[in-house]
Formats: sequence, C-alpha cells, structure tokens
Amino acid sequence: MAGAVLLGVVLAGCVQPVGPARTFDSYEDKAKDTAETTLSSVQTARLATRAARNDDAFAPYLAVLVSDAEGEASSAQTTFDSVQPPNDDADKLRDRLDRLLTRAADALSQARVAARRADFDELAEQAKPLARSANELDRFVERHG
Repeated sequence: MAGAVLLGVVLAGCVQPVGPARTFDSYEDKAKDTAETTLSSVQTARLATRAARNDDAFAPYLAVLVSDAEGEASSAQTTFDSVQPPNDDADKLRDRLDRLLTRAADALSQARVAARRADFDELAEQAKPLARSANELDRFVERHG
C-alpha cells in the first residue's frame, strides 16, 4: 500500500500542471507568459553571442548557457501547446505564437550547435536571427499584455 502511494506521488511530480483556459482572456494570458519566457531565453542566448563575438567566455560555459536557454524555451512551448484553445480566436492566437516560438527555437538550436562545437564565429552569426526573434516576441508581449 505504501509503495502504491509513493508511486502515485512520484508520478504526480512528473506532470507539469497546466491550468485550463476557459476564456480567450485566460488563453491570451498564457500565450503572453509563454512569449515572455521564450523572450528571456532568446535574450540569454543573445548575451552568449555577444560573449562569443568578444571572446569573453569559455566554450563550455557558452554551450551550457545556450543549451539551458533552448531547453527553457522548448519547455515553455510544450506547456503552452498542451493548453486547449477555448475558441476560434484563441486558435488564431495559438497559430501566430507557435510561428514565433518555432522561429525562436530554430535560432536557439543553431546557436546551441555552434556553442557546443566551440565555433565562436558561427555563434556570433546567430545574433541576427536571435535579435529578430526577440523583436517579434517583444511585440507579441506588448500587443497581448
């Protein structure tokens, strides 16, 4: 009996709870929060590109920094995608945000690959797509905040 209770507690800890979005406003708040989290991850990776360009950090540090940023953004997108949109307007909002999140994830992935290869020149090149994603996400947050 105690083993079953322990197993239930452990399994419950593995699930990320996501509250339902019963209204468009609630869904929009979740979308804004997701965009903010992803924006933070993109900005972190942009700092890594700056450090790479200036040769101001060790390659292992940059690899971990960018990898963690990518993981955080990926987690935010996965959590948001698990929320059921309550109506057609929310479907459209989801589509818009998912496009932005996918572009950000692609830029973060490219930065991670460059950082893990200790290719500082390529990592510095990722500053442009990351800046583009940061601007898009920032506009989204302002529009839906």
